Amino acid sequence: MNNGKQNAQCGSGVWFDQGNTRNIALRVPGENQSNQIGEIAAVIATITAIVPYQPIRIMTNSKYIIDGLTTNLESWEDDGWINIKNALMFKKAAHLMRQRSARTSFKWVKGHSGNLGNKGSDTLAKRGANKQCPDILDLRILIEFNIQGVKLSTLTQAKAYRGILERRQYEPRNTTINHLQLTHKAINRASGNNETNATIWRSLQKRTIRPIVWQFIYKLIHGTHKIGKFWRKIDSLEERETCATCSMMESMDHILIQCREKSMQLIWQLARNLWPHRNIPWPEINLGIVLGCGCINLKPNDNQMNNQQQQKRIALPGLNHLLQIILLESTHLIWVLRCKRII
Repeated sequence: MNNGKQNAQCGSGVWFDQGNTRNIALRVPGENQSNQIGEIAAVIATITAIVPYQPIRIMTNSKYIIDGLTTNLESWEDDGWINIKNALMFKKAAHLMRQRSARTSFKWVKGHSGNLGNKGSDTLAKRGANKQCPDILDLRILIEFNIQGVKLSTLTQAKAYRGILERRQYEPRNTTINHLQLTHKAINRASGNNETNATIWRSLQKRTIRPIVWQFIYKLIHGTHKIGKFWRKIDSLEERETCATCSMMESMDHILIQCREKSMQLIWQLARNLWPHRNIPWPEINLGIVLGCGCINLKPNDNQMNNQQQQKRIALPGLNHLLQIILLESTHLIWVLRCKRII
């Protein structure tokens, strides 16, 4: 429920048979809430519910789970689970499978194809996701089943580097935190969605964005541009702290949105005029909208749609990509012209 959002609630469904008392509707605990987490949790709940000497055949529509616990398991363990999402859940499922004395097998079934078990488990998963409180899911692993480290025979410099990065503790920059909070609020006001930080970062890496623009936005979120208070540290350059046009301390919000400089105002006017969808309002420009434009889903104004359009509610192809391109290219152009003017 609300997959990929900050308010996501993850449920798992285990269906044995119609009216079977062993059917499970589980609300998955923990901060990570996603469809994939729910699928792995269902496997863990299934194995836990059955005695270890009874064979199990798990039927699922998730190739991700089947491949992870069969084809990929050995290589993931050899690599020390480096760069593997949901590693703890997979390790717990593998631990439970190895503890069993009977055979555990998997069968893939096509989702949403009328399969009785698939429909039953989906219903149970929805019921679990709607629970008020999460259920208890034991993720402890016996030490003899908890494989540690990377096999030396498979270790490469790239794997070692990724492993080091995973274990490093980063202190978040205050500017980054503030900019992400600003972006969350803007997305919520524009679309009503509560996106995660990961979704915001991924939205800025789409192929519609040129690499040089993505690099600029990445630095903008982290606040690494040399503006404003930065110049206080350098003798004889303190005057660069203030905007020559507005005589106030510069910030990226001021440079890109608030400044009275004519070229900046002209670019935003041209961007608005370039927007071709008259039945979809052009958003109010602020820094949060710019940073979160890849997560905003614009909808046509119902008052400006005919009855046939309102019934179909078909999204215009490429609409959100176009908004993202216009906003980010305009923002980057303002910065480039500003740098040429100042430097």
